[in-house]
Amino acid sequence: MRICVHKATKHILEMQGGGEVERLTKDQFNETIKASNPEATYVQYLSDCDALEAMRFNTLKQNAINGGYAEADIEVKWVDEAGYEAAKAEDPQWIVEQQAAADKTAAQAAKAQAFLDNLPSWAIVDKAVTDISDLPSAKAFIRKLARVVYWDVRNQAD
Repeated sequence: MRICVHKATKHILEMQGGGEVERLTKDQFNETIKASNPEATYVQYLSDCDALEAMRFNTLKQNAINGGYAEADIEVKWVDEAGYEAAKAEDPQWIVEQQAAADKTAAQAAKAQAFLDNLPSWAIVDKAVTDISDLPSAKAFIRKLARVVYWDVRNQAD
């Protein structure tokens, strides 16, 4: 894969997967192509692979330049998965996004725990249902039940 990084901030401007050409060995190439001049044809094949990779590599640079960055301010490089992970770990925007996601998850967990901590025991709920003896009491209980269901559905949407 290839990435384009803003040098000053370490922000990854763009990542594109792939791009490197899986080159055939000379023997694989000659077996596949069966060219009349195998040496020259293979050299041309390698040159074409290099040109294709350079074009793909240059795409990132041109995208950054078209986005308003100066060529001197960017770095475009080939990376493997470990290199990409290392670059992300230096990218302040990625770090902020990861922290925001972690904060959101923690807030949701805290909210769920607070709900569970304030939930009455089943014995209290069962007694409230058992003690319903008239229509106003039934309405009051159904209203509380509806509020709980509403809060639960609304919180799941957040």
